[in-house]
Amino acid sequence: MIRKVAIIFGLGGSWLDPQGGEVYLLSRCKAAGFIVPDTPFSYDDSQGVYDFLKVADFRAIIGDSFGACFGPDYARALAPARIDYLAGFQPSVYSSNIQTAADGTKYIPIPSNVRTAHVIRDPEWADTGGLGYAKWVVDDQKATRLLETDHRGAHPDDTGYAQDLVFAELKQIAGL
Repeated sequence: MIRKVAIIFGLGGSWLDPQGGEVYLLSRCKAAGFIVPDTPFSYDDSQGVYDFLKVADFRAIIGDSFGACFGPDYARALAPARIDYLAGFQPSVYSSNIQTAADGTKYIPIPSNVRTAHVIRDPEWADTGGLGYAKWVVDDQKATRLLETDHRGAHPDDTGYAQDLVFAELKQIAGL
């Protein structure tokens, strides 16, 4: 079985990746048996993510900050191919793909080809100045199971508890 995980950096890329962040998650995924690229993708590398994930039996996308904002768009671009798992650490309300609900909530739509989506966001706007505050909303509640973990933490909050949670869930969904 070909199990691939596309890990996507936020705006600062490797320059702002905290120790124990996306690069560490990539190495954990590789050690668990997932196929991963040599380095996380840039948040604006839609073609790279598409080419990497187009041939796989199991597909996952995990991103932080802008990577959590654009990961859902990359999942949509792969439709009708199934995305088994989509996870995001602290999506930003300042992304160009943010939508605004009637009540003023800033959100990112999750396409129906995603089976399980998990967003970890900071529920207090002031903690990150909105950098980790965006919500995810599914296009079809019957097609996608959406999990939201509200966790206060320094942006992008992709280390420690938050990363352990996503990594364990990824392995469980992949059957590893």
